[in-house]
Amino acid sequence: MTLQSSEFYLRQASVSGIGRQGLAKLGTSTVAVAGAGGVGSSAAYYLAKSGLGSIRLIDQDIIEPSNLQRIHSATKADLFHPKAEVLSRRLSGYDSSTRVEAVVDTITNRNVDRLLEGVDMVLDGLDNFRTRYVINRFAVRNKTPYLFTSAVAEQAHFALVHPPSTPCLECIIPHVSDRFEDSCENLGVNHTTTGLAGAIAASTAIQFLLGGRTRLTEAMLTLDLVGPEFLFSRLSRTEGCTACSSPANHDEISKSSVTLLCGEHTANILPPRAMDLRLSRASSTIPVETILARSDSVLVYRQGPYTISLFRNGRLLISGISEEALASRIANEIWGSVEESRMVDES
Repeated sequence: MTLQSSEFYLRQASVSGIGRQGLAKLGTSTVAVAGAGGVGSSAAYYLAKSGLGSIRLIDQDIIEPSNLQRIHSATKADLFHPKAEVLSRRLSGYDSSTRVEAVVDTITNRNVDRLLEGVDMVLDGLDNFRTRYVINRFAVRNKTPYLFTSAVAEQAHFALVHPPSTPCLECIIPHVSDRFEDSCENLGVNHTTTGLAGAIAASTAIQFLLGGRTRLTEAMLTLDLVGPEFLFSRLSRTEGCTACSSPANHDEISKSSVTLLCGEHTANILPPRAMDLRLSRASSTIPVETILARSDSVLVYRQGPYTISLFRNGRLLISGISEEALASRIANEIWGSVEESRMVDES
């Protein structure tokens, strides 16, 4: 049986402050969800059932066994496939009119304007401040609402920044360096924390897009599930904030092509130039028993103690590594092997 939109959204349309006019407004809105892990997948799940016009899921990673407990809609069959593509397929299957677009890429200074072009809001499902600061400067330049969300252990934090009406993220949380001791791998994260964080983020996004007032533009919410407690801390501007005064992309982010991700046991390596690889050709040079997953967008395989994810554009994820120099050397070897096999095929 096929449901009509009027039936699918019947209860939501009955909520005061939404109604049919609110649903129509949501239907013209686009939200980018940056990061499709525990928080991002939860938020995207609820947004996809809200009547939102478009969701742009942006994530650089694949689904690993430790992700399955937290990622909404992912199953064992999805292991080693790109998070954004898996969620896009699942969320697009709901009986709704929402368009879900998957973007398998790393957000950097070089591509942030292209990846976030035309969105009405950016919802943060990330696990690092390096990328958050890139998005924050995009938000300041383009006056785009940015919903900061983070979750670790049993705590979650939320703030909706919308300069120049509010302070920016670097005003309220400046100069954070991503450290292993603060990561989700070291401190852990509860699936109920990420699920609730995603639900609150989605609800806040919907309320803001409909023109409603939210305290999160004035104060940061800290949710502590141990209590449970809901704590609000007033947001204030930082005098001389470089992001507010000069939001152009700055050099400090993405200087290196190698970045150690959450927990510092996975390296993300950007290629020296854009590539357009035929992964079926690349897979022919790899022992079939080591291949974990293969699609048009990514080839995942074991290489000694490492799990290698080779993406179509040449980007690499190497899991089980903690040294940038070693990651760079392995990446160059892989790119060299790919180029060599291409030359042999073309000769």
